[in-house]
Order: sequence, then structure tokens, then C-alpha cells
Amino acid sequence: MKQAVEIKKLLLGLSALCLLLSASVVVAQDDEDSAADPAESTIRLMGVAEAELPEAVTKEIKLPPAVSENSAAVERAERGLKNANENRERRENGLSRADEAREHGAEMAEKAKNDRENRGRFEDRPTRPERPDTPNGPPDN
Repeated sequence: MKQAVEIKKLLLGLSALCLLLSASVVVAQDDEDSAADPAESTIRLMGVAEAELPEAVTKEIKLPPAVSENSAAVERAERGLKNANENRERRENGLSRADEAREHGAEMAEKAKNDRENRGRFEDRPTRPERPDTPNGPPDN
């Protein structure tokens, strides 16, 4: 029985500790929410007095360095895309030229074959001379 009372006290203490920890987490979250967000602090409504001043409207806004680094990356990507498109065009032109050259070569081969057939070089070839008769005896001196 004495142990049961001690266990109940221990459980009550642990419950109180958990309650305090959860309350501190809630308070910490409220503090973070109330902190100014840098992105939100750049956009605010102007008051009447500020709206009348031209400087408030025409003032130059400096972009953070990360934005300028991103713009350089975008420019490099654009150059890369342009180079890729030019290379693809050159390749397509080269392939079409190769096709034209292949067709021209086939036409020339066929023309040469037709020229050989039409020339009739085997029909017009002269015949061999006949062999002379062999002598019947010794030559006359």
C-alpha cells in the first residue's frame, strides 16, 4: 500500500512536468510567430505622410546577393540552351547533307553502270589475229 501511494505521487509529478514542458513549447512557438519575417517586413503599407514623398516611391531597392547569383545561373542556362539548339541544327544539317551525298553517290553508280552497258565495249572489241601456219620443213637458205 505504501508503494502504491509512492507510485501515484511519482505519476502526478511526471504529469506536472509534462504539462510544464508542453506549455513552454507553446510559449516558444508564440514568440517565433511574433518575430518579424524578413520577407514580410519588406512589404508594408505606406502611411499618408510617406505616400506624399516622391522619395518613398522612387527609391532604389537593392536585391540580395543570392538573387544576382541566381540571375547569373539563369543566363548561363540560357547560353547552354542556345548552344544546344545550335548544335542540334548543325547535326540535322549534317545528316541531311549526308543523305544528299548518299543519294548522289547512288545516282552516279547507276549512271556509270548504264554507261558501261550502253557503251557496248565487249561487242566492239577487235578479234585476235589468227595464228600463222607452221612451216613444213627447214627454212631455205
